Amino acid sequence: MNTIMKDLIKLMDPKYIEVTGLFVPRGGISIYPYANYGRKGTKYEQLAMQRFATHE
Repeated sequence: MNTIMKDLIKLMDPKYIEVTGLFVPRGGISIYPYANYGRKGTKYEQLAMQRFATHE
């Protein structure tokens, strides 16, 4: 997810972005990796930290 997110940041230059992977269970294990980014020096940087801390 981090690689995908970094590629999207380079391509789009967003203020804020979230990337979530929803992967079909294989062997009975489901995973939902998550990454986010908020541009440094903006209100979105704090939003990213808050969202990451409370992500379910």
